[in-house]
This record gives sequence, C-alpha cells and structure tokens, in this order.
Amino acid sequence: MKTDPSKEAVRIQAEQGDPEAQYEWARHLAWGKGRAKQPDEAATWFAAALDQFQAAAERGDARGQLNLGKMNEHGHGVPEDHAEAARLYRLAADQGSAEAQYRLGHLHEYGDGVEPDFDTAMEWYAKAAAQGDKNARIKVELRDQYVRGLDLAKQGHQHAQYQVGRMYEYGMGVPKDEQEAARWYRLAAEQADLKSQERIGQLLEEGTGVPQDPEEAARFYQKMAEQLRFKADLENAQAQFELGRLYERGRGVDESIETALHWYLLSAKKGNPQAQYRLGRLYMEGKLVGQDAASAAKWFRQSVRLNALPDDAPRI
Repeated sequence: MKTDPSKEAVRIQAEQGDPEAQYEWARHLAWGKGRAKQPDEAATWFAAALDQFQAAAERGDARGQLNLGKMNEHGHGVPEDHAEAARLYRLAADQGSAEAQYRLGHLHEYGDGVEPDFDTAMEWYAKAAAQGDKNARIKVELRDQYVRGLDLAKQGHQHAQYQVGRMYEYGMGVPKDEQEAARWYRLAAEQADLKSQERIGQLLEEGTGVPQDPEEAARFYQKMAEQLRFKADLENAQAQFELGRLYERGRGVDESIETALHWYLLSAKKGNPQAQYRLGRLYMEGKLVGQDAASAAKWFRQSVRLNALPDDAPRI
C-alpha cells in the first residue's frame, strides 16, 4: 500500500510533539481511511493531544480551547459532552477565534449542549464570516437568500414560494420546520408550480408536516400530470421524462410501465440523460423484455458515455 505523503507528514509532526498533528493523526487512525482502523493506537494519540490541549486551554489559549472543544463535541479521547464543548468554544470565540465562533453558532442552531436559538447562531456565524470563515459565510449567505426569497414569496411569486419551502424543509438559512415547508409548497402548488405539486404530494402521502391525506396528494399529482402532458405533447423532453416518471410510479395517473416507456423513449431520443438512465434501470430491474429491453440497454450505455448518471446509479 502506498503511503500518503500528506498523512506521513502529519505522523512525523505528531511524533515531534505537535498537538494538532497528534489529534489529526489520531482521527486518521480511528477512521481507518485508506488503511485498517487502529482504535488502540488512535486512543494513545488522542490522549497525547488531550494533555496538551487541556494545558493550553487552562492558560487561556484560544487555540487550545477550540481544539479541546472539538474533542468534547465529537467524543475524541473524552466522553462526548456538547455543553462542555459550548463552554470552551465560547471562551475561544470571545477571544476572536473564527472557527470557534462558527462551531458555537452550529451548537446554538441545533440545540446541542445549549438551548436552540437560531438568532444567536446567526450572530456567531456573522462574526465568523466577517473573519473569512467559509462555512460561516455559507450560513450567512443562505440566510440572506431566505430573506430575499421570503419577500418575493409573500408577494405571491410561485418559484420563490417553492424555494422558501425547500429552505424550511432542509433548514437552510432558517430553522427546519416541516409544517412551514408544506405551507409554502402548497401555496406554490396551487399556482401550478410543478416541483411544488410533486413535493406537497409526497408530503401528503407521507404525512410529513401535514396530516396524511392520499386523496389530496392525488389531486396535486393529477394537476402535475395535466401540465406535464400538455408540455410533453409539445415535444418538451424534460416534461416527457417527468411524465414517464408519473406513469412508472402511478402518481396522478394509472400506473403503466408501457406508457412510462413510451415517454422515456421520446425524451431519450432528444438526448435527455435522465430518461436514458431510467430506461436502463427498467431493463436492469427486469421490467422490460424483448426489443424494448434491448432499446433500454442501448440508452443506458448512452447515458454512461455522457457521464450523466444520477448519484444512485449502479456501477457496472
């Protein structure tokens, strides 16, 4: 096995007594990336780093407080203790450590070791971002996007309503709130936003953020199918693919692999890699036979050549 030069340099620094290198080397041994895990040796290096971080933290050193906080947050060499991590991050953050400010904001955002408080989290993110912390800048930028999007959504812009729904669903720039996500998706869906019609349909099917209601879900899927059919008939390749998905899954229409195949083929012939991939999956799953299967396999190979496989695509 080849030795990673960067990892080898960390090991040498660790042996020379650098506590941050000792911590990094311990994490490498514990994770076992590129090698077998070595938990006993990792524990030895965690302990070595811990001794130095504790001594530095007691001297009031911000870097020592930050690193000791990370060990407490993640349970590296010590029992996991988010409250202690928050205390240590606060000490370092008050001394201007951007990374500690970001980490403290993260704990406040998710209520780990402290009371959840999104406003406090954003205050710490803003301080860290002002010092150039990239992770904090992403948080601040997401918040700015949310504020701009919310203003447009309140004015009735359907795409902004969809985006605000996504931000609430995934907690991007705003506290995660499935009920609020569903509310914005529904508003956009009633204005014929296709993505929102699908998403509110899924939430209604699952009972996520809204009471479970298959009939209401079907209503939104039917609206989606009507729009897609109109666009598909106008030779829109993406609409043909999306309509094929509805037929394959039986959402808003009667389930039909044959009809799904019809729309996937039309879309695939226009170069849509998603349709090409889906045809291949139908073939691999044994849902197509004969000439249709051969056609699907051909399109699957085409999607591979285009390197356009979705993340869940099997590697064959």
